[in-house]
Amino acid sequence: MLMKKMYLCIYYCSAMRNVVAFCLLLSVTAFCVRAQVCGCTDPMALNYNGKAMVNDGTCKYAHSVIKAEVLGKLDPLIQGTSSLLYWNNNYWTYNDHNDNCLYRIDSTNAATAETLCMNKIRNFDTEEISQDDEYLYFGDIGNNSGKRKDLQILRIRKDAIRNKVYKVDTIRFSYEDQTDFTARLNATDFDCEAFVVTKDSIYLFTKQWVSRKTTIYSIPKTPGTHIAYRRETYNVKGLITGAIYIPEYQLVVLCGYDYDKRNILSALHPFIVLLYDYKDGFFFSGNKRRLDFGSGVKAQIEGIATSNGLDFYLTCEHFTTTKMGITFDFPAQLYRLDLRKYLLPFIKAEGK
Repeated sequence: MLMKKMYLCIYYCSAMRNVVAFCLLLSVTAFCVRAQVCGCTDPMALNYNGKAMVNDGTCKYAHSVIKAEVLGKLDPLIQGTSSLLYWNNNYWTYNDHNDNCLYRIDSTNAATAETLCMNKIRNFDTEEISQDDEYLYFGDIGNNSGKRKDLQILRIRKDAIRNKVYKVDTIRFSYEDQTDFTARLNATDFDCEAFVVTKDSIYLFTKQWVSRKTTIYSIPKTPGTHIAYRRETYNVKGLITGAIYIPEYQLVVLCGYDYDKRNILSALHPFIVLLYDYKDGFFFSGNKRRLDFGSGVKAQIEGIATSNGLDFYLTCEHFTTTKMGITFDFPAQLYRLDLRKYLLPFIKAEGK
């Protein structure tokens, strides 16, 4: 009877969240109908409406290709780079398996400038590092087969990491709608390699091997065991592997790459997705713009970071495969993107 009540409670809470989301959408729609000021408010969009005062998330954009500058190859020690973080006035990366060290990267040439190891970190498949004002959050959340029941994010105070006297807090979670834990390598929609930390929550962006979409789940950013609640889904047409949140501009930038299990070499095409002018933490409610790397670029992009919201740095891990007797080898590298053309108008508007 107790289990039945628990399941009814979970079902009721999930239903209520759907009702709240529907009511929010309904209220916005009603406002738009009444005031007649809703539409695409981004002048860079194809369907820009100069009379619109409220962004309804319908902006459409022309296909855009961005030029990625290669700054250098990464040190052999960090061939498995899984994330990138701008912290303490420097860029840091972290390997996805069997390592517990942060590596400071020289942002001019990709050389390793410093190593900072943390003996208390357990790294089974750490795929993302994020932060707030006080803590770094290490996401041991990689789940390529969809079978894991030990997903966790480790939280450590920033000042304690530098002093090497620290306590590790654990944030455990499970997805509210995952019921099947059968192992299916690279064939699950419950993998995750990206998350951002806001004032009171952690938002996970899934890496969906089957649908090529990404779904946002939310959990509290406090230690304990939590249910990751499903919020919204967007068709990015690829695999999301990293995320950066810039709170002063209410801007999120995702990174990832195209994937085709039938021909991996036709995939590995990197892209980023800009999310901005959204409402109340619903990151897909505003502008959603995908920018592709040049067609000749092949890289397993894993991490993204920025210090100013205009210049973005990305790492890709080493990838090698053999097809028809031919070995293809893509090195681990550091890239730089200048996104002023796409973000400066928005950032200036937000700064007013």
